[in-house]
This record gives sequence, structure tokens and C-alpha cells, in this order.
Amino acid sequence: MSVPDSAAAADAPWPELDRCFLRTDRPVPPPFPLDVIPEPWRPWIEGHAQGSTCVDYVAQALLAALSAACGSRLVVDVTPHWREPLLLWQALVGAASTGKTPALVAARRLLGRVSAPPDDPPEQPLTAWLFHRGISCWYDDCDDWLLSKPPEDRAVVIAGWSGDPSRSDQPLDLGRAGLRFPESIFSTLQADRLAETLSEGDPALLSRILYCWPVPRLDARLDRTAGDGPAAGPLLQRLVDLPGTIHEPGVLALEEAAAERLQELLPRLRAFMRDSDGLEAAWIGKAAGTIVRLAGLLSLMEWAATGSKEPCTTVEEQHIERAHALWTDYYWPHAQAVFGQVPSTLDERRVRRVGRWLKRMRPQTISREEVRREALGQRVDADTAEGLLERLEQYGAVRMVRSEAGRGVGRPRRRWEVNPALWAN
Repeated sequence: MSVPDSAAAADAPWPELDRCFLRTDRPVPPPFPLDVIPEPWRPWIEGHAQGSTCVDYVAQALLAALSAACGSRLVVDVTPHWREPLLLWQALVGAASTGKTPALVAARRLLGRVSAPPDDPPEQPLTAWLFHRGISCWYDDCDDWLLSKPPEDRAVVIAGWSGDPSRSDQPLDLGRAGLRFPESIFSTLQADRLAETLSEGDPALLSRILYCWPVPRLDARLDRTAGDGPAAGPLLQRLVDLPGTIHEPGVLALEEAAAERLQELLPRLRAFMRDSDGLEAAWIGKAAGTIVRLAGLLSLMEWAATGSKEPCTTVEEQHIERAHALWTDYYWPHAQAVFGQVPSTLDERRVRRVGRWLKRMRPQTISREEVRREALGQRVDADTAEGLLERLEQYGAVRMVRSEAGRGVGRPRRRWEVNPALWAN
């Protein structure tokens, strides 16, 4: 067998490596606009944003605590046929040890300070409490959860996004409680698994998540006098004490000016969706509902801070405006940073996966069988694996070396040398 023309001598110079197939770079997303949070709530965020935990993660944790407290038992009435619960699905994205878990812990501690409303029987069964109040799910590493759910479970979770209590009359399986109720979700995603999670996860789930992927902070402010913000617990308790269940939710009405402002925003949001595609377009398609939910939470936060004895019943124009700015200027850029990790074709996803496997394993040479078996888990045939190696060769990541004769009679083995520049950061 003749040596292919593309085979290179071991001492031949390497071409310049084109790293675009790894897509490791991302735009720097904006920091969380702390001024959108009503003043009395901010000390809790600032007090926890120390060490390695940034303001972005802690701000999301506060919103997650609010969503858990209000959930599907409080809704915003937009029209007679459009009602939004105050459920949020959130994901803190980042590398290991960047402060995601401390933010989850802080929010759980905040929720642990509140007590059940006085109208809840003190010794009612857990099943009755869940039927009555709804639930919140917290996942410290949501990648496996997103990738492992069978289709029937995903359908139940997606139905819960709408806050629809229609399934709540079914018998409760405590092992699957999170799948049977309107639920808020607060989770973390590992940055080094984003490509896999977004490529193989269900778009219907992924398009409903508010992503937060800040630049890791380098400074560490250890303020030993900073507390949790003493006002946050009582403020959250005020929201917990508001009347409302998943069967008979408390209602926040859009004031006329707020409805008019939302009406003005809808064509613009639809235009954004039309000009996008794939997962980003699906995510933008949820924008109007998400803005309404954020506006409802902002309205409740402001009401809790006023100390008013009358329940909060409205969402004003300013709340829609601030929620729209939060979605447009913060969440959308963060979502774009996340969605930029998704290759547009199956071959691109496979090339990236092989490239990252090479970067992680650092082999000097590889065969197509190693690519097929070890990098891709035997999900492709030998011809497809060889085609991926040819694409990697075009990027300068590998090159075919001269064939080695195998033992006995048979086809010589073909191997590809890996460019050492791939190991550089």
C-alpha cells in the first residue's frame, strides 16, 4: 500500500493551529445591575459576595429564594387568557471553584429563616403541603439531570414551567416529587461540559433557563463585619405570608400603563426571535413571559420593603421597564455567551468533542479507532471517525504520519500525530 500524499514526516514543521473548532473564547458578559434590586435587599447580596462568590451568583440566589417563596402560588394576570406564575428556572454557569455552590447555600439559608404561614396546619403531611404550596428544586450540578431525563419525565417538568396545577390531583410519588408539580429550579452548570449539555440536552428545557455566566472574580474581599443583611429574612417572610396556593393563587394585575408598555415590547421581542435561530430563538421566544415574571418579583420585593399592611396586588410600568432592561441588558448577553458554545451541525459537535478529548488526554499520536472508541464512545463508524480526523487536519490539530506495517499480513495501521500546540492555553 502506498503512503498517502497527506502523510507527513515526523520532523516536518506544523502549520499554524486554527483553534476555532474548540470555540473556547466567549464574549465578556455584563455584570449584574445591582441597582435593579430594591435597596433594602441589597445588603444581603453584598454581604455574601465575598471571597470567590461574585455579585452575579448571589443576586441569582436571591431571585431563586424569591421564586421558591412565591412560585406558582402567586401569578401575574396579563390578559384573561395569559397568566404567568412567578417561577424561574436558573443556572449558574462556571468552572469549578468559582463560587456557584456558596450562592446556592446562601439562598437555602435565607429560606431556612422563614416559617410556614399561619394558615398552614402545623402537622400536615408532606404530600398535602406540596399540593398546597408547590416545590422548588435545587441542583448543584444540573448537567447530569438535564442529560439523563427520559422523554416522559421531561414532558412533566416542562409542563410544570407554566405553573399548571392540573397534575396535582395525581398520587404523589415522593421519589419523583419534582416531576409532578409546578416548580422553580435553581442549579449550576459546569462550563467544561456546556458543549455536551447544550448539544445533547432537550431544547425545550434549555430554552426556559435564565443563565448567569460571569467572569470569575480575581479579588477577594474578606469583610468579617459583613452579615447576611438583617432585613432580608423578614422581607422574605412577608412574601411567604401572602395568601395564595397553587389551586387558588394570589393575583397581581398589570396596571394599564404596564400593559401598554408590554404591548410595545412584544413586536420587538418577536423580531429578535425572527432574526435568531436554534436554541437562542427558542430562548427569546420565552422572553415576554420571563419579563412578566421578573416584573412580578420586582414588584413584590418593592412592596415588601415598604412595610405596607395591604397585600401587593399590582405590577406597575416601572417594574416592566426594569424587568425588560434586566432581560435585554443582562440575561440575553449571558445566554448568548452560553449558546455560543453550541456548534451548529452534528459534525461540528463531534469535531469539538474530539478536539477537547485530545486537549485533555494529550496523546502524541492517535488512530481512527481510538477516536471512534475513546473520544466518541463508539457512537460513529470508522469512516465517520476518519472524516473527523480529516477535518481536524484542516485545522492543523492533527496530521497523518507514515503508516506502520502491522504484524503479519494485513492492512498497515494509519495514525495521526497530534499538534503539541493544542496543549497551550
